[in-house]
Amino acid sequence: MLGDTPPSRSFTRTLALLVGVLAIGASGALHAASFAQPVNVILSAPGGLTSDGVEIVEPGPITVADLLAPGQRLLPGDGSQVGDFLLPLESIELQNTSILVRIAQGASDGSTGYLGADGLPASYTFSGLEVSGQQITGFSLSFGDNFSPSGFVGISNLPALFGTGWISLTSSHSLRLNLDALRFRDRGQGESNNFADIRIDLQLAPVPEPHTWLLSLSGLIALGALGASRSRRTRHDRHAN
Repeated sequence: MLGDTPPSRSFTRTLALLVGVLAIGASGALHAASFAQPVNVILSAPGGLTSDGVEIVEPGPITVADLLAPGQRLLPGDGSQVGDFLLPLESIELQNTSILVRIAQGASDGSTGYLGADGLPASYTFSGLEVSGQQITGFSLSFGDNFSPSGFVGISNLPALFGTGWISLTSSHSLRLNLDALRFRDRGQGESNNFADIRIDLQLAPVPEPHTWLLSLSGLIALGALGASRSRRTRHDRHAN
């Protein structure tokens, strides 16, 4: 019977090669992912800056941008364009495939102080998001102090924000965080000490490398050809007997 015919050595070698190729692809996906290139961080405040929600202290539109390398941070007064606008407690960091943003209260009305205008919100936009071998499919959020899910949440109107899409993927490589609708909890230590930590963890799906697909396809074709050859040989041997 065909099922009793032992596999040929070439068939076994091809099968082992195919399994090895697939294992290499799978092991690559298991390594800790990280951003593949610097991310463009854009601060936009179409309506400018306010100190109390009414008085404009710097007219808009304000648009500044910096390239942020993986594992690095933007900090107040670090010489970057975005850093020139950051308050003393604020920072922006790329960590593995996460975006860590600390935002502080910048106006006496409990807001960041950044203003939108003409239907456009004040925002941080992160563009050029690339993770090698991975496709960005979504994100998860946490808001605890020190970017911990169990920490104190410094945002007072979080439930209302969720209904507005204030954090969203604008494309498969770009994410926007709206700033003007956010309001801070009073920590009882003065307005300048009110802040919120926002952790954005990108959700990823593996995308096989083209060469992996080609090798796998070649292996499958070879397996099919060997299987067909063995079947033909078996039928030939039966007829010969």
